[in-house]
Amino acid sequence: MPKQVSIIPDDEIPVLLTIFNRPDKVRLVIDNLRIIKPKYIFIYADGPRSNVHGDIEKCHRSRDVCLQGIDWKCKLEINFLDHNEGCDNTVPKAITWFFSKVKYGIILEDDCIVSDQFFPFCGELLKKYEDDKRVMQISSLSPYAIREYPYDYHFSRMFRCSGGWATWRRAWNHQVTDITKYSDLELSEILKSYYRDYYDCMKRLKDLKQCKKYKPNNPKYWEHYYSHWDYQWNLSCAAQNGLSIVPEKNMMINVGFDEESTHTIEKSPIFENIYIQKLDFPIRHPAFVYADTNPEKKLEKKIYKSLSIRNRMIYILKKLSGSFFYLKDVIP
Repeated sequence: MPKQVSIIPDDEIPVLLTIFNRPDKVRLVIDNLRIIKPKYIFIYADGPRSNVHGDIEKCHRSRDVCLQGIDWKCKLEINFLDHNEGCDNTVPKAITWFFSKVKYGIILEDDCIVSDQFFPFCGELLKKYEDDKRVMQISSLSPYAIREYPYDYHFSRMFRCSGGWATWRRAWNHQVTDITKYSDLELSEILKSYYRDYYDCMKRLKDLKQCKKYKPNNPKYWEHYYSHWDYQWNLSCAAQNGLSIVPEKNMMINVGFDEESTHTIEKSPIFENIYIQKLDFPIRHPAFVYADTNPEKKLEKKIYKSLSIRNRMIYILKKLSGSFFYLKDVIP
């Protein structure tokens, strides 16, 4: 007889929800969670900004929406901050707090609506890859074109958290929030061994070296591209040569593309014409664990086609310069 697959029931997967000052978005997330009614919910709220009018009221309303909206029986734990620490400080601290309590779980931001099918999807994969150190996270976002593929998910080197994802304590333990812990040589070798685009590697390396010069309380640091906490998570996963599980069908939509957002004020081409798709069960598992680059290549073509003629030329020049840097690096 075939071995029975161990699955975590949908409502027994712990959920972390990080919130700030968007009560209307939070209400949508809570209403969505009511479909599953998770038994274990953790809410981490950043505090209001002292210099922003109306922040105190909106933060309090967001918290009230959670406390009043979660009207089903569950174990609810909260961590509400009195002062503002900013998204790039708050989210990793929230996840660390979450994993001080649980061994695995789903992480949602206040603008992420995930399919109810994401729970049984995670319920099986969180168990299947629980002890597989190659796998670092499970994504709900799949911004790729539909393809003929014999399995329901693939492994990727792209770690798009995008507000809805799952992981394990054993994976999050590798998160390094202070990039000064990496030497310049380590950064270079990690990037070049992990990412196939040589120009991208050199650009990331330059930015990271620059980032190491700033202190967290220096405003210039937070203006920098790599101040985003998820880029530090990406780097931590790359340092472990880790992989992300990506479903073949998209399981999330982001409702936070507006002026209230911290990082997603304008919609990226990645999120255009994206919608939640139905996944058929039982899950068809890949036979091998390796990074499938084909979906990413097709997505890159989609992004390229969305560029203006000028930006296409810049894109091509960047690719050519990457080849130049590679030859310079390897030719004696």
